[in-house]
Amino acid sequence: MRRILAFAALSAANTTSPTFAQSINPDASEAAAQAALSVLSIAATPNETLSSFSFLDASGGTKSLRSTQLRGGHKPFENGLYLEGLVAYQKYNPVIFFPGIATGTELDVTWSSVAATVGVGWEFPLINEWKIRPVGHFSLGQVTADAIFADFPLLGPRSNSNELIDGNLNAFGIGASLGIFREAQFGPWQVEYRFRQTFLEFNPINEPQAGNASASSNQTTLFSRHRYPLNNVRLFELPTQLVLDAGVVLYHGDSATVLDTDWLATAGFGLEIDTRLTGLPAVRAGRLMLNGIVAEEFSGFSIGFGLRF
Repeated sequence: MRRILAFAALSAANTTSPTFAQSINPDASEAAAQAALSVLSIAATPNETLSSFSFLDASGGTKSLRSTQLRGGHKPFENGLYLEGLVAYQKYNPVIFFPGIATGTELDVTWSSVAATVGVGWEFPLINEWKIRPVGHFSLGQVTADAIFADFPLLGPRSNSNELIDGNLNAFGIGASLGIFREAQFGPWQVEYRFRQTFLEFNPINEPQAGNASASSNQTTLFSRHRYPLNNVRLFELPTQLVLDAGVVLYHGDSATVLDTDWLATAGFGLEIDTRLTGLPAVRAGRLMLNGIVAEEFSGFSIGFGLRF
């Protein structure tokens, strides 16, 4: 994983030093593109453990992950047609060390990803209030890699020791997801249980140096949410509910390699305000959530806003 990230930071697309351009061979350029696509795939894949509009900030050791996600799904008609959309901006910043090259040599990489993903699917009833939802997805995005080398031997004597390397890659992704979920009532509690398996394959757009590079996003999501009415609490004179939720994302393949973790878990609490009395069209409630984030070598939080239709 460290070699891949190093190649990706070099990017081979735009470099400021001829020494670097000459040192990158086609295999390295393809590895760079594959790593860039892997990072982009994390931002472009819908993550149901986060709120519809969420801000995530997690860090640990020498790496940090920050993302903003706007995601939503809707059934526009009374039949089973389901439409979904996602817009995301993500920054992933690992610091990579090269003790085999020289003591103290490090690479500070910042990956910036912008992605938009749309989905079209159909919802089918199962039994005991369970439903199944297959969805086809198409995604477009761009990932940019900026890096600073410190005391890197490949920099020539006439080069600054802190040379900036930058490059970007445009890509598209195609795939599908299969979701199984249930919404039910147990006494005063309203509950949701969701399972989702998503697979997207990403390829570069008009990038000859990328060779045959591709990367897949393969994620399994498990999520639950529980609502409890707060009869003695009213905000803006509207009914209010306590909301508790928890979820885990399991990363497989390229996503797990580039993040250096196989999982990311969230748990949190919040308040939901019933907005039906306000006359807002189609909107039933608004929600504010605060969640803790845990993963291998990561910890942090997310703040989320959501609407219920």
